[in-house]
Amino acid sequence: MPSPVPTPVPAPIHIPDHFSVWAASDVHGQLRALDRLLADAGLTDGAERWIAPPATALVVTGDLVDRGPDSVGLVRRMASLRRQAAMAGSQVALLQGNHEAQVLGGLGGEPSLFRALMAFGGGATLLSAGLRPEEWIDRTPAEIAARVDELAPDLVPTLWSFSPYARWQDVLFVHGGPVPYQPLDQFGRSADRLWIRSAFFDSPDPFPAADAWTPYRNAGLERVVFGHTPVERPTFSHRGRALNLDTWRGQRVTLAQLEPQRALDRVEFLEGPVEPRAIADAPITPDEIRSLDAALPAIVDGWVGAQVPMAERPDRP
Repeated sequence: MPSPVPTPVPAPIHIPDHFSVWAASDVHGQLRALDRLLADAGLTDGAERWIAPPATALVVTGDLVDRGPDSVGLVRRMASLRRQAAMAGSQVALLQGNHEAQVLGGLGGEPSLFRALMAFGGGATLLSAGLRPEEWIDRTPAEIAARVDELAPDLVPTLWSFSPYARWQDVLFVHGGPVPYQPLDQFGRSADRLWIRSAFFDSPDPFPAADAWTPYRNAGLERVVFGHTPVERPTFSHRGRALNLDTWRGQRVTLAQLEPQRALDRVEFLEGPVEPRAIADAPITPDEIRSLDAALPAIVDGWVGAQVPMAERPDRP
């Protein structure tokens, strides 16, 4: 049987205002590439040891898994750095992405999420857990999940520990982006935030001034750092108030440095090339992607709701 859902459901993360912040997104199993960038930034020794000064935060806005060469190794590295940073007066914020939802739901037996997992490079996560392709071809999700739990028993519990979003000063860190008109408590428990694309970054309603973004503005959130939609290089929208760090299209991993009192469009970047993918995505059209983006959030919400006991749900009074 798949690993049980750890409880309680993770809360959003608050990073103290005086911290310096580094951010990345959509690192997809690129352990060596991210290790190099973290060493260049002075956050780690290039491997397992956190060496950053106190009051430093690292935020990864989801999609640590799938596609790349070492998803399990990357999840373990980030979980270790999270523990070390907390003991050193710093912080590592690991946020949920749609690929984490696909791994959890797919291995949890939800058919649509299992199809999405295997279509979008999920075999790479299985490989990095120690499975051979013949161990997942024509096998049921339950059989695959049991094998993953046997070989990498820490993977599923660690993915369940990822938070829905983080905030620092007036900056919202989230995987896909804010959702128009969505109250913040609903935003934190709805998977819409994992799949939203152009409804945020191409919106004609300027963030955060327009009515669509009132819940975020009222919460003091006026800038956004996100990923999910691949771009060639770090890309700004909403007049410099929104930054997309998913540079997968450019075959790069990017790390952004945010400092207190510095405008978002004046951040500095470190970047490096990705290693070859372990598993390619299945062929898919833009229309099929849009259809999945529309359908999967509700499927995730229904599946997660069925896993978490009512008394432990974050929306329960």
